[in-house]
Amino acid sequence: MRPPSAVAPGGLCAPSAKLYLDCTGQSNDLSSANPATVAPAFPTVFSAPAEHRYRMQVEWCAPQTARVPGVAGRGVRNARRTETGEGEERMAIWITGDIHGGIDIAKLSYRRWPEGRLLTREDFVIVAGDFGMPWSGSNDELYWLDWLNNRPWTTLYVDGNHECYPYLEDLPVTERWGGKVQVYPEYPNIIRLMRGQVFDLPNVSRGAVNEGDEPPASPANPAPSTRRIFTMGGADSHDKEWRTPGLSWFPEELPSWDEYAEAERNLAAADWQVDLAISHCCATRWLPAVLPADSLAEGITTDALTTWFDDIEDRLSFRMWLFGHYHTDVMPDTRHRALYRDIVSVNELLAESGRA
Repeated sequence: MRPPSAVAPGGLCAPSAKLYLDCTGQSNDLSSANPATVAPAFPTVFSAPAEHRYRMQVEWCAPQTARVPGVAGRGVRNARRTETGEGEERMAIWITGDIHGGIDIAKLSYRRWPEGRLLTREDFVIVAGDFGMPWSGSNDELYWLDWLNNRPWTTLYVDGNHECYPYLEDLPVTERWGGKVQVYPEYPNIIRLMRGQVFDLPNVSRGAVNEGDEPPASPANPAPSTRRIFTMGGADSHDKEWRTPGLSWFPEELPSWDEYAEAERNLAAADWQVDLAISHCCATRWLPAVLPADSLAEGITTDALTTWFDDIEDRLSFRMWLFGHYHTDVMPDTRHRALYRDIVSVNELLAESGRA
């Protein structure tokens, strides 16, 4: 195989840039090649014949920038897929913020998120509210639903305030991973995680790895085979005065008292202990850290859900709470993460925060 000549966007990874492809016993190590002419490129990695059993590893360093723990960079960092049929398959969970239908969905494209190429149907990408599809049933929405359904991973989401609740009310409710879900009938790889549920999502197997694979970062404390996740969608729309009730705004955006009660029953059954809490909005106590300055100047407006989250935080044992809604990417403290454009790996986020 000849080294690719194109230069990766943003520059090379200096002398450490490496492309390793093991395909029917042949390998190419470019770590000693001239970094001025060699750039690991995805088309090269995926050029191996599909019928061959292969193992691939790509290391591609993007320009160094300040990074919040767990954030996916512009390039692939230590990404690895195993398809040799030996050992057990390893799975991963990623989380991002609002996509608003087709408005902010481009962050999940391979160009912006190359890591997505290496995921499989057993991996999960969770949207923390304002999934936003379907809304009007337009051709544009149908295109994006089909596009997302055909990504290699499984997309999960908690609902936000900008959802078409009449559509969701008509979807059948089933159970997966220990909690209630709604699967899109025509798009089976898109699944809503319903409110007040506790799920045990497959995360990383403890089985043997293939010979030659790098050991986990902490062999004595590998990532657990499941992550226990509490989900509570919904939020109060800040723009509802400009929306039309029953058409572009729905009162179901906030949970009902029955949903609050079901959430507390499920948390009690889980002994009030989870790994992650995923919601659309956050507890009232974190609003000063996530709201823009102009909103703070007008005063903080609370609602039943943010107040309820304050009470839940005092009773729930959790490693990390992730949420969307506020169109920002910040960590108010080491256990809370607001998401919008970032796409974070749960295992990496917890490890870098010392809560793996």
